Amino acid sequence: MRKSKFIGWALALGIGLGLAQAPAAQAEDGVTEGEILVGAIGALTGPLSFVGMPGRDGLALGFAEINARGGINGRKIKMLFEHAATPAESLAAVKKLVEQDKVFVLVLASGSTGAAAAADYVRGNGVPTYNIFGSTPIIREPFAKNVFHGAIVPAALQPIALLEQVNDGGYKAKKIGVLAGTYAFPQSTLVELKKSMDGRKLDYVVEQFDQAARDFTSQLVSFQRNKVDAVIVLGSFSEAGFAIKQAKDMGMAAIRYVVDGSAVNRAIVPIIGNADGVRGYFNGPYFPGQDAQPIKDFEAALKKSLGGGDLPQGRPNAYDVIGYGSAYVTALAIQAAGKSPTKASLIAAWSNMKDASPKKLGGLDVIFPESYTPTDHQGNKLLGGTIVKGQDWSVVRTIKLVQ
Repeated sequence: MRKSKFIGWALALGIGLGLAQAPAAQAEDGVTEGEILVGAIGALTGPLSFVGMPGRDGLALGFAEINARGGINGRKIKMLFEHAATPAESLAAVKKLVEQDKVFVLVLASGSTGAAAAADYVRGNGVPTYNIFGSTPIIREPFAKNVFHGAIVPAALQPIALLEQVNDGGYKAKKIGVLAGTYAFPQSTLVELKKSMDGRKLDYVVEQFDQAARDFTSQLVSFQRNKVDAVIVLGSFSEAGFAIKQAKDMGMAAIRYVVDGSAVNRAIVPIIGNADGVRGYFNGPYFPGQDAQPIKDFEAALKKSLGGGDLPQGRPNAYDVIGYGSAYVTALAIQAAGKSPTKASLIAAWSNMKDASPKKLGGLDVIFPESYTPTDHQGNKLLGGTIVKGQDWSVVRTIKLVQ
């Protein structure tokens, strides 16, 4: 009996010591048996809410559809979305999601301002990060193996589309006026646009405005004095809308107007009044409202997800569409990372994805397919050339972006 008890105690002690000495299995942050945790940030109020709110709604719709089909590798995707409008709020929101909520992957749905604020942190932390709206070079340079970019193309590629739209249909501008906001997104585009115009030896003049401006008298008088016959506006739909309306009221009607992607929005049309002929670019193959089944089905699904009533003015916009497509690209990357995903396996899988699109998981192909390599994390290199016809936007051609 004493010998049996001794052996029992020894076995118990040995097992206990073994457990104490063996390294504890560490679960990957944001991954449980039945769930993958995705964190996202964007402005839900204030002047940048036209980016963050539709970004949140598009992401939510995409993830809801994926979950309804069974999720990814047996897990549902849960999204935590943090409001962040200013640089300080953006950095604080990212830190909360990564350090406190311990998300598996981070989505920057905040535009260039928030992406720039979070850039150094996400590079240093190494969390897999999907930048879906920020074009600023600060989030893209230096290259980071854990940071991926989606439908919004970098500032260096946007001048290709802007200048192609200036010259669309054989139009020949003798002098271009550039009206640019003083905040992050338009400023990053302005730097690259000036380089491109200088390289082509184009004649141009630049005027700038503060964010949320409504009066552009001094800038437009400068354009009149310089006899510009094309105007490129770098700013939001409301800024561009009021600027173009004011320009036309001042007699500047018979010139070519081109706006950047953040202004290609239905809400710009009622601001301008007669907006026919205004050009721009869109980050997908269809503009909402076009007679194409994928975008029709998307609008119906978004309306249902938001309660079934009329959508807010100007919605859906580019950010709804991109948010939706980005949910599917994120899910495809998680799927490729395997049944026991780690941050390292996710980064490796994302770095080698080819032609990621919603259709591969049963969704609607309202974005261009995204492809990545270990040294090139810009997923999309196509834009849709747009024009206002009959008081609504249409994508009329695909613009291939090459450096």
